[in-house]
Amino acid sequence: MCPLPVARTKKKIGEMESGEILEVTGDFGESGENVRRYVEKHGDAVLEFKIDGEDYYIKIKKT
Repeated sequence: MCPLPVARTKKKIGEMESGEILEVTGDFGESGENVRRYVEKHGDAVLEFKIDGEDYYIKIKKT
């Protein structure tokens, strides 16, 4: 399990203003689940989350 997707998402969210939207994609579904859990745990909003095979897509709104 690579922590890089969560770390990169965390860094980008930290640079965003409230209300901005971030789209995250990747090719390892388990990493997508980890990113989704991180975002929800830290109070931002997951607007959309899809896994298709191993590919994932997440749309996040900074709160």
